[in-house]
Amino acid sequence: MGENIKYYEYRRIVTFDDTNSVGNVYFAKFFQWMGSCREVITAEHYPELVDDIKRGFGFATEFAHIDYKHECFLFDKILIKMSVSDLSRTRIEFAFDFLNENKNTLLATGKQAVIWVNPQHRPSIMPDKLFNSIVDYFGIEV
Repeated sequence: MGENIKYYEYRRIVTFDDTNSVGNVYFAKFFQWMGSCREVITAEHYPELVDDIKRGFGFATEFAHIDYKHECFLFDKILIKMSVSDLSRTRIEFAFDFLNENKNTLLATGKQAVIWVNPQHRPSIMPDKLFNSIVDYFGIEV
């Protein structure tokens, strides 16, 4: 979408809840962290989503993919950097970098696409305020 990528940064510390019996972070947690990152930025920039959901609108995940590179463990400090790699009036594709701030290593990269759906779960045009908040925050030219 352009040369100057702007990221939303979301930080967390690995807890026992994130780890498996071997002691490393369970792979599915990365998918949860993608969703949490997306939800937190939405809460900050489009709190009207709560009302939209009550009326039957919202996001449906089209796909999610993660490429794992390194493991992480209890109490590691994780930085998740999210950008928008594609945007239309009905769909957002996010790109993620998962970094271990303790070791300054790239843990994983990922992508996730979501589609704005109406109460019948059909693709629909995003509310202007939601679409514009994404455009403005990430500096996307439309």
